[in-house]
Amino acid sequence: MQINFTSHNIRLDNGTVTIPTKPDTWNNFPVFTATKRLLKLLFPGDKRGLRLADLGCLEGGYSVEFARMGFSVVGVEIRDSNLACCNYVKENTNLPNLHFVKDNVWNIANYGEFDVMFCTGLFYHIDRPKEFLRLLSSVTSKVLIINTHFSTDNASRVYPLSDMQENEGIKGRWYSEFANDEEFDNRENIKWNSWDNKSSFWVKREYLLQEIKNAGFDLVFEQFDQLSPDIVTAMTTSDGYYKKFDRGTFIGIRS
Repeated sequence: MQINFTSHNIRLDNGTVTIPTKPDTWNNFPVFTATKRLLKLLFPGDKRGLRLADLGCLEGGYSVEFARMGFSVVGVEIRDSNLACCNYVKENTNLPNLHFVKDNVWNIANYGEFDVMFCTGLFYHIDRPKEFLRLLSSVTSKVLIINTHFSTDNASRVYPLSDMQENEGIKGRWYSEFANDEEFDNRENIKWNSWDNKSSFWVKREYLLQEIKNAGFDLVFEQFDQLSPDIVTAMTTSDGYYKKFDRGTFIGIRS
């Protein structure tokens, strides 16, 4: 299968990168650097023996950087084209603690318990978020990290979401993943959509925080440092990333 990286610009061991046209590499991506700070605080020192799952790992960018930190990483990816990129990264980095599997993230329990559950760019492609949180909680011993879009009382200026509705007893808005059955049948080649559900439920922010708590994480908060250097602009101006895209990082920790 032809290797075609579309998002993750990863530095390989020989000094080359996976997307030479991009100005920076994935180890400097704000979500990763913010997560790295959090994980170094929670797990100081040697990371060997600590297990991290990267759900919907796409092209392996986060997975490889977590492995470079010392975690034993399992990247889970369902699309063959993405997994080909992941395997290319594996072949070109000397990281015996880096592993990729082709599977649906709903099967994560088949891979044992993890100290860290990392879920970015995937949670807003789920149609049963409450059930999914409980699944993740059942196999996460310490920390859950979710970077996701969320719903607000105001209609999104960017995404075609439904009116505010209730699903699994929580409030949010529905997002249609595929325009028709033909698109759904071709989902292997549509990298930025869900896998086995045609619509996804974007949970309202405060309900997401509550459901992380309800899932068993007694310390729950939202992390904002990935919005640096200007958090105020990102959160308050119409074109600020947080304000415009309604997307943030939500943390659950078993203290």
